Amino acid sequence: MEPGETSEHAAYRELFEETGIVRRDIKLHRLMDMTYYQQQFVLEMYVGILEYDVPLIEEVNSLEWINIEDNFADSNRYAGDKNIAHIVEMAKMFDLNQEGDEQILGKGLFVGVDGCTGGWVAASINNGELYLKRYNGFPEMVFDNTQFDGMLVDMVIGLPSNKEQYEKRPDRDARKIVTPRTPTVFAVPTRQAVYESTKEKQKEANLLAIERSLSKQTIGIIPKIREVDEFLLANEEYMNVIRESHPEVCFARLNGEVLMNKKLEKGITDRVQVLSMFLQDLSKDYVEKSAEKLVCEPDDILDAVCLAVTANLDAQGRTGIIPENPSTDDKGLKMQMVIPKG
Repeated sequence: MEPGETSEHAAYRELFEETGIVRRDIKLHRLMDMTYYQQQFVLEMYVGILEYDVPLIEEVNSLEWINIEDNFADSNRYAGDKNIAHIVEMAKMFDLNQEGDEQILGKGLFVGVDGCTGGWVAASINNGELYLKRYNGFPEMVFDNTQFDGMLVDMVIGLPSNKEQYEKRPDRDARKIVTPRTPTVFAVPTRQAVYESTKEKQKEANLLAIERSLSKQTIGIIPKIREVDEFLLANEEYMNVIRESHPEVCFARLNGEVLMNKKLEKGITDRVQVLSMFLQDLSKDYVEKSAEKLVCEPDDILDAVCLAVTANLDAQGRTGIIPENPSTDDKGLKMQMVIPKG
């Protein structure tokens, strides 16, 4: 190997020397790893640009160049149960103009926040480095990260007060993206319901405003919805600056398809794999140990990290808003979700 050369670069150099092609500076960016536990091997994938034609050296099977726009999900043509299609989609999202893998995340402080039992989990990506911290209250979390360049929260922001506003919320669009796992996007309570004191009164207020009752799951998150809403209304400089997102929707966009239940072993493993495209040191072991340390669930960690990554992508112009033209609630809060581009 030449000084400063990686094993991957060395392999390419030897290939070019064998084929008589003059070697240029070739940079391969690590894209993702896929672990096949039963077969006991790890598949590593890299992405890069060839600046000139390279002859294909056949071994056992014939080789051919394939157009990047081909349908790699065609099971009659490609093996892997659509894994190849997923890999290609991830490669197409990669910024090949960057100088190194670490720059897949832009510079700055980006925070993703998820509610957990008794508090909040914040994942902060500061110039590419990941930090995790638990907070008892939402204001405490914000004031500990006041210099953020982007902050996304997995909590309802923008509360409808009537049917028209309810229909303009982003939740319907979000459910379409995570089909068939639409129940992961909870029904949103009205502003009237959020500020009632008992479950019974909350249900009554919701029925009166939009003729819909409230599920047990929605009622369970009302205290946190109220906490975020009260903070934003009391600190107007953060209104429409701290924004809503949804981890399940973000994971579906980053992965190219909806992931399994995040409470299942495979669901956790798949989410770690998706996020490791952006944070190479992230591992299942790290997530589980961090969850134990912060007294929360592994999926709380993964959801927060996902939103921190999405906030970073947002600063790079690699996200969108649902709906495209969001409305505001009675207090001026935009009813929207920030999600990665599809």
